[in-house]
Formats: sequence, structure tokens, C-alpha cells
Amino acid sequence: MSDNKTDDPTFTVGEEHPLTSSSQEEVQEHETTATTTMEKTVDPDQEVEKKVDNNSEKKELFKLADRDDDDKRSISSKSSSSDSDDEKSEIKPAANHPLQSSQLDVNSYSNDQQWSQQESSLLDDQGQPNLIGSNTQSLSTTPTQEREIQLDSDTSHTKGFYNAGDSGEILDLKIDGQLPEWLTGEHYTIGPGTYDVRYMRKIEVDGYLQSATATFSFGHWFDALPLVNRFDLNGKRNTITYRNRLTSRRLIEKIRDHHGYAARHPAGLFKTDSNQTIFTKFLKSAPKTTKPDGEPCGARILAGIPGIDGRLFAQNHANHIQELDPFDLKPTRVLCWDEVNPAFKGYSSCPNGQYDPQTGEYINFTMEIGYQSTAYNFFSLSEREPKGKIITSVTAPTGYVHSFSLTPKYIVLVVFPLLANSAAVRYAWNESVLDSFSFYPNEPTLFYVISRDKGQHLVTYRSDACFGFNHVNAYEDGRDNINVDIVCYRDDTIAHQLTMQSLRNPAEMKPSRLAPSEVRRYVLSSIDEETISFMANNSMFPTTTSVTSRISSIWGYVRGSTPQINDVESSPAPAAAGWYSTLPVASYGKIVQPSIELPQVNPLYKMHNYKYLYGLGFSAASSIGDGTVWDAIVKADVETKSVVASWHEENCYPSEAVFIPRPVQDANDELREDDGVLVSIVMDSARATSFLLVLDASSLEVVAKAELGMLVPISFARGSYKLRS
Repeated sequence: MSDNKTDDPTFTVGEEHPLTSSSQEEVQEHETTATTTMEKTVDPDQEVEKKVDNNSEKKELFKLADRDDDDKRSISSKSSSSDSDDEKSEIKPAANHPLQSSQLDVNSYSNDQQWSQQESSLLDDQGQPNLIGSNTQSLSTTPTQEREIQLDSDTSHTKGFYNAGDSGEILDLKIDGQLPEWLTGEHYTIGPGTYDVRYMRKIEVDGYLQSATATFSFGHWFDALPLVNRFDLNGKRNTITYRNRLTSRRLIEKIRDHHGYAARHPAGLFKTDSNQTIFTKFLKSAPKTTKPDGEPCGARILAGIPGIDGRLFAQNHANHIQELDPFDLKPTRVLCWDEVNPAFKGYSSCPNGQYDPQTGEYINFTMEIGYQSTAYNFFSLSEREPKGKIITSVTAPTGYVHSFSLTPKYIVLVVFPLLANSAAVRYAWNESVLDSFSFYPNEPTLFYVISRDKGQHLVTYRSDACFGFNHVNAYEDGRDNINVDIVCYRDDTIAHQLTMQSLRNPAEMKPSRLAPSEVRRYVLSSIDEETISFMANNSMFPTTTSVTSRISSIWGYVRGSTPQINDVESSPAPAAAGWYSTLPVASYGKIVQPSIELPQVNPLYKMHNYKYLYGLGFSAASSIGDGTVWDAIVKADVETKSVVASWHEENCYPSEAVFIPRPVQDANDELREDDGVLVSIVMDSARATSFLLVLDASSLEVVAKAELGMLVPISFARGSYKLRS
């Protein structure tokens, strides 16, 4: 690793390519009037003996005070922990793959002074982690030591939305139960790790300069800086080892230095006040970064990408892939999709790409935002084509797309009417998603059908306005129809309810109950017939944004005005009214009524007709409670449209339950669809700790539990696994 400077400025001009090292020009930080939580504390190390009479004296004192703070943060510490040599010997990375690092030496990170400086800079003056609200205890022993549990009177979910600590050590967990013998491999999860960052600043009190502690807080569940968890499961030995790591330490340092965080790219934040001035958006338009831990990539974690093994990859809602060492979880680099292939252009991407096990392709898209429309550039990566190829580009409205569907023959892109407002100016200039998008209830939900073989957009279907994060599954029925199953909401209310204001203060959630979802099955019927009609009519979505309206939007944005849905500049043009009336209709029906989120199916049944659906749901008590979040794991039968099994423990809140199917033992081995286990990290609020839960996917009975000895925040992100034979 190169010996780069640790004081990487937040604001840069003319940044070089992230994979090359170069000096960066520092830009003076802009002060703001944004409100921050501040606790006044007098610095005992600094005595001010005279009043500040003029601006020059004030500036000199500020410089001296900042220099003192820098000296305090310069203490370095080293961490050295690594997995066993026999585990490392299993890596056989493919050569010349675009995502292949030139070097990956785990030992080098333990001795790298740059990493030591980063880690020590997170400590306060007493040597404690400078992250507020941490619910975790320092993990310093292996195996984990049993501790006396004190029950907490507060048993709500709110504990799951504060900072977590990390440990470089490998912990042997105590297991209650017996893992299946076949369950041997690694399970990776990713989720929030840092919501709040303390920083020191100088303030004037009665004419004297004093040090004060302020706090920058991320405002949405999706914005927190990530914590990565690694579990090594061995069913034959009935053992589980655990390790975790915060993967955005440099970004935490930058937030402390600049008293806030301004995203460098669209989709960088979901709903957070950056505590920076509007002018920072003009200075920061490049998505690339040179620092491995300088970008928050916490929406999805992949145990591999086709063409390369032995690497771990984290993704965000923007166009970033963070490469992690699969053993000690330290970031090794960050790159954008257009660095894999220049044809993969765009500032944004989908965090939930799809994998086709039959063809060995990983498929995803980037969003290239234009003046009048957005191009969704779909691409694939495979062993045969490690640098990938463009499948096709689809021109569509600029929408928030969290996931999409895949079948053996088709890609289905669903654009809900949560669309960029202000002619996409606010979104292009890096505003938070919920500040730059509006929900249009009178606009349709659009289904774009793409032929994988032809590399062509075939037809677009329409349906009622709704919103959703996660697709469940999609498959062809053999009668020229595509069934697409999605977790749907009436509108975008759920996205606004997942802010820190609501999750930390359940009584303030608006509306008082979490928006209910339903699993819908959309039927895109008669694909061939509708394709012919669509091509003949040359149907496409209208262009509703003119250059004039875009200039007007830019001026309104600079003035700081917020467009409303009925604004001329933010609503569809009158000529567009009813433009979609010629599109074929995607009919739908409810296949699961109770609220379910983070859906799972047996991965062997992806792109095929299936019977069982798993996900997070509500217990009987929480389903009628105000301000509650998902506290159960449920199994639903989509044929009978009913919940057939559930798991719930009082005061416990699970994160995503990942389905791991039982592998085939021999040619005569017949597997059921629900033959496997569900694995989830569960937060026990009463005991202020978390545990790893393993459930039988058939009955949802507990197979094994392993106490982590620390609290892991609740996550909405997607994990992955990798079994070993």
C-alpha cells in the first residue's frame, strides 16, 4: 500500500483517477449555519488569558487550537490480527480480471502506518473511540467470555440505531444447539456501524475562545457508515468464529475535520443534512476516490464476482464497489463501474445486481443522467467476459431503483413514480435522494422488458402508482407471460419513516405505524404480441423537461427554494397527460397480505416458479403497535397466500434472514424447496446484545444460536454466503 497522507481533504478540485496516486489541492472548508447538537466543554489544556479584540487575533487563536487538536489525533496504534494460513491458502484469484487487485497482502495492512494513524485518529483524548452512542463493549478476548446480563427496562428497537464498535480479533462464539454438518463456509453481512461522529470546534463565549464538542449525525437508516460482519461456520465441528470491522474510517476522520459530509455524487445520501454549504456541490462532481475507506459502501455485500474468487465486494446506491480483504475485512480499494469497463458509464448504480447461476453472469446497470432523460445501461460480467459487456441501454424517467428482476430470457426494470424533481438538477448536484425525488401518485409504475439474447428493449407495460424497495422473484410461465413478484407499498411513506428521527423516537413516527406492504404478483402477458404492437407504435415515455425549465430549476435550486409537486418545473408537462394510455397493462394480484420486507426465496428457485417466500414480518403485538419495526421472521406459501410459519422472541429484532440451501449429497439425493436454513443477526433489546440465529427453513424452529457478546445495529442491507465442500 502506498504511503498516502491521512489528512485527505473533503473538498477537492480536479481529482485524479482513483487508482493512481497524486497530490490533491486542498480547498478551504466552508462554514455553515446548520444546526448541530453541541455540548460546551472547557478545554483544560488551553487557557485564554485575554479577550479577542479583532478578527486577526481570532484567526490566529483558531489556527493554534486546530494545531493542538491535530497533535492530539496524531497518536498511532497498530492492530495485528489475521486468520489461519490454511484459510488463506484457499484463495485462487483469476489473473487479469478488472476487479483483481495487483497485490493483496493481508500482513501489510497490519504494519501500515497509514492504517494505524487512521485508527488512532478515531480516539478521543482519553484513548476511547470517538464515536458517540455506541452500544457495544470492547471485544478483547478469544473465545468470548460469558458475562452477566442486566435486563434493560427499555426493550424497544431504538438501541439498534446507534453506533457500534468493531474488533480486529477473531472470536470463538459459544453455540447453543447443533449446526447441520453440511453448513460449512462463510456468511457475510453488512449494515450500519456509525450514525454519529463527534468533533471538536472552537467557539467564542463571553469574548473567550473555548473548545466545544459537536455531533454530526446521519439522518437516515440507509446513510449510516457500514459495519461488515464475517461468520465462519463449521457444521462438522459445530463451531462459529466471528469478526467485524468498520470500513469507512477515513471518511469518519474527514467528517470530524470538516464538521459534516457532502456527498461527491448522486445517490450518495438518502436523507441527511450535510452540514455544508451549497457551494460544495459545485466543487464536488466526480464520483471517484483514491482512498479504500473513503466511500460508504453499505447497501450490499458480495462474496465474489464472476471471474474472480477470494475477494469480498461491498456496494452502495451510487456507482462504487469497495474491495475488502475477505479475512480481516480491511478495505483494499474503491473503484467505479466505468473503471471495470469504460462503457459502464453513469454516476449511479443499483446496489442489488442479479446473478444467473445457469449462465454464470452477474447483471447490473448504471444510470447516466441526461438533460431530458436517463439512460439505464445494463451490463453483464462473466468468466467468459471478465471485463463485461453492455447488454442494452434503456431510456426512462429518472427514478429511484433499488432492485430489478431477472428471468432466463428477460430483464425487467421497474420504475416507480418516485421520480427526480427540479428537472433532476438537485439529484445531479448530489442532494439527498428524498430531497431531490418526489412521489407522483397520478403517474404509472412502468415495467421495461429487455431481451437478454437480443440485447434490446422490447416493450413497456404500465400499472398503478406504487413504491417498492425489493423484488422477490420473477419467472416465465411457458405461455409467453412473465410473473414479477415485488414487495409493494401504496406510496413512498415508508422511505420517509426510516429516518433517524422516527426510528430513534418511535412516538414521533408519522404516520404512527410503519407503512404496510403487500407482495404483489404482476403479470406481463403476451410478450411477443405486445412487442410487435409496441414497436409499431414506437411508444416511449415523453420528454417532459426542456432546457428552459432546467435552467429555471438550476436558478431555483441556487436560491434554495424547494419545488412542490404542483410546481411547473417539477410536474409532468400538460402534453404528457395520458401519454401512457397506449401501453399494455400489467395486471396484478396479492399473493401475501401481511407486511413482509427483505424477502428471500431458495436461491435455487430464483427465476423459476416457487412456493415459499421468507422475510421479516411483525409479531401479533407489534403489528398493532405504534412506531414499531419488524420483529419476526416469517415463511409464506404463495400458492395458498398464507403465512405458514414464523419465529419471534420477545424484545428481539432480526436483520435480513438469508436462505442457505442444503447442498446435494449425491445423485439420489432429492431436495425440497424449503430444505435449508435461514441465518440472521438478531438484536436482543432487553439484554442490549445480539446473537446469530440459525433456523430450519422448513419449520422455522431454532437450530442454533450463538451469542456475539456485543450489540450489532439492525440492518436493511443484503448479505451473502459462500459454502465450502
